[in-house]
Amino acid sequence: MSGSTGWGIKEGFDEIADWDLHIILDNISYEHYKKKYGEHHVIDDQQHQPKVFAQIRSISWLDIRLQNIQNADCTYLWIYNNALLIQDNLHIEEKIDEWNSFFKNNIEEILKYHFVTFAVRRLDAVSAIKRNTVIGTNISKIEMIKEALIIISLLHQSPYPYNKWMEKYVLQLGEDGEKCVELCKRCIFEINFESNARVLKNFLVAEIKKQVGNLPWLDEWWKYNENPPVVYIR
Repeated sequence: MSGSTGWGIKEGFDEIADWDLHIILDNISYEHYKKKYGEHHVIDDQQHQPKVFAQIRSISWLDIRLQNIQNADCTYLWIYNNALLIQDNLHIEEKIDEWNSFFKNNIEEILKYHFVTFAVRRLDAVSAIKRNTVIGTNISKIEMIKEALIIISLLHQSPYPYNKWMEKYVLQLGEDGEKCVELCKRCIFEINFESNARVLKNFLVAEIKKQVGNLPWLDEWWKYNENPPVVYIR
């Protein structure tokens, strides 16, 4: 069981919440299923209380999504770390354990990727503001803020959720999470974006230095910007 109900986010467990189910089949069984029902068939039961939305996928589908961590995308690892496994005939838990080990072995490189991306998006937003491009400004702001929240999650040795729950999750991580969310909101709502974004950057640099030391990509991040940054995994 995935979704907010599966990992116990309070705001997601209410009268309008549904149950998100991932039904993972072995590849042969999935091919038979796909021939009978089609690749895009889902179970959408609006009569059940709570409502149920189930996606049927293959084990290869899951493997591909977990492998996204090799490109610094940890979302599916977070989803399956926090999902409730009802049955596990395909040894999914073992896969998750393996990818958690991979994550921990490469967390510094993943952190570097997201910090460099944060720094690039911060300058993009400043540049867009100076050119009065409203849409470009807001896209860059939000992408920068997302990276800031991801960085705090990584500093807690954790993958991160998808956008909907990012703020709620980071707030649960402690004082640094609360501070990060506060600074991100300033960047969204207050007028002086450039000053607030600089404060946010300095905060993140200080938090990273406390955790992993003074690494070269913190002060000279532009040298590591390969547009987009590249993850050199081990």
